Amino acid sequence: MTRRLIAPLVLAVVALSACAPAPSPSGAGAPSVTSTPTPMPAPTAAVDVPIVSSAPAPVRASLPPVRVQIAQLGIDMEVVPVGVESGGFMELPPDPAIAGWYRFGPDPWSSDGNTVISAHIDSPDYPIGPFADLRDLDPDAEVTVVGADGSVASYGVVSVTYYPKQDLPTNEIFARTGTRALVLITCGGEFDSSTGHYEDNVVVVAAPRTDG
Repeated sequence: MTRRLIAPLVLAVVALSACAPAPSPSGAGAPSVTSTPTPMPAPTAAVDVPIVSSAPAPVRASLPPVRVQIAQLGIDMEVVPVGVESGGFMELPPDPAIAGWYRFGPDPWSSDGNTVISAHIDSPDYPIGPFADLRDLDPDAEVTVVGADGSVASYGVVSVTYYPKQDLPTNEIFARTGTRALVLITCGGEFDSSTGHYEDNVVVVAAPRTDG
C-alpha cells in the first residue's frame, strides 16, 4: 500500500472508493463501488458490513448533502443519495461529475461516524470526473459540504491514501460510530487493461473544523 500521510490521523477512519464498498442498510451483506475508463468495465470490490443493532435508539432524520466543494481543486459537485445495488455493491451515479452520498450511513451533521461520498473517476460515456484530482489535495485543504436545507459543514483534509483494492479497510470506512469524519473516494493507481479495473482506491479523510 502506498500512503501519503498529510497529518497525524486523528480519526478512527478510513478509506472508501469510487470503486469501493459500503455497508448495507440491514447491516448484513456488503456492497461495493465502481469506476471505469473508456471503454472498459467498471471496477468493483466486496466488503463486510458493520453490524447494526436490531433495536437502535431513536435518531434524528438525516440531512442529505447536496453539494461538495473543494476550493483548492475548483470542485463544486452535485451530491445525490445512493444505496446498494442488487449485486451488493454501493450505487454510484453514472456521471463522474455527480457524487453519491451513502444514505445508510451518517450525514455530515451526525454526532459521530463517517460520512462517505464517492464518485467515479471516469466512464466510457462521460469525461473524466472532478474526483480524479483528489490525489493532489494539500494538508488541511478545506472541503465544504452543503446540506439540503442550506446548512454548511466544513472539514480539513487529514490524509490522502492509495489502497490496493484488496486492502481497503471497508469496516472502518463505513463506521457509523466513533469520531466524525468525511471520507471521499474514487479509483486510482494503474489501470489494468486485462481486467478493466483500476488497481487502487484513492481515499481522502477529512476532519470537521471547529466552526463546521
